[in-house]
Amino acid sequence: MIAEPLPDRLQRISAALAVIRGRPWRPSMFGVEEHQFRLGPPLAEEDVAAFERSHEVALPEGYRAFVTRIGHGGPGRYGGAGPFYGLLPLDRWDEALTADACPGVLGVPFPAAPGREYGTDWLGEAGLAEDGAEWFPGALALSHAGCGDMAVLVVTGPGRGRVAYTRGASQPPYYPRDEDFLGWYQRWLDAVLARERWWF
Repeated sequence: MIAEPLPDRLQRISAALAVIRGRPWRPSMFGVEEHQFRLGPPLAEEDVAAFERSHEVALPEGYRAFVTRIGHGGPGRYGGAGPFYGLLPLDRWDEALTADACPGVLGVPFPAAPGREYGTDWLGEAGLAEDGAEWFPGALALSHAGCGDMAVLVVTGPGRGRVAYTRGASQPPYYPRDEDFLGWYQRWLDAVLARERWWF
C-alpha cells in the first residue's frame, strides 16, 4: 500500500473542516459545543522550532505540519477543533503529566509500547511504581476526553508519532488503531461527517 503524501492528507483534513463548518445540520459529536470546529491560526515555524529546542525533541511530522499549516489552539476552553473537548494548544503540552513538568521529561520514552500487554500492576511493569515517578513522560497532551482521561501524542519511545489514551493509574495507556496523529484526526472528522455521536 502506497502512503498518501503529507500535502494530500493535510488538504483532505482542511476540506473536511470546511465542510463541517458550513454544514446545514448540527453535529451531535461529544464535545463539539466547546470548540465549534474552529482553530486558531497556525503556529510560526520559528515558534515550533523553539519549542523543540527547549525540550530537546522533534515533534512528529504530521502533528508538526498540522499546527504550522492548518491551525493551532482555538476558541474553546480546551482549545480548538478536535476530538473530545478539542485540541489543546502546544503551550499546554504538560496537562497529561501526573507530576510537575521537569526539564527533559518529553525526551524520556513513553512507558507503554504499542501492542504490549500489561498485567494489573502496569506501573510496576513499566518501572514507574516508585513515589514521584512521572507516569506519562515522552508525550504531549492533545485533548481532554473527560473523567480525567487524556489523549496524548507520543514523541519519544516505541510509540513515537502515535496517539495514546491515558487513564490514570488503574489502567495502562491504550493505543487506538490509527497509524499517526493525522490518521486519528481524520477518523474523528469522518465520524463527525457521518453524524456519529461518539467515537473512540
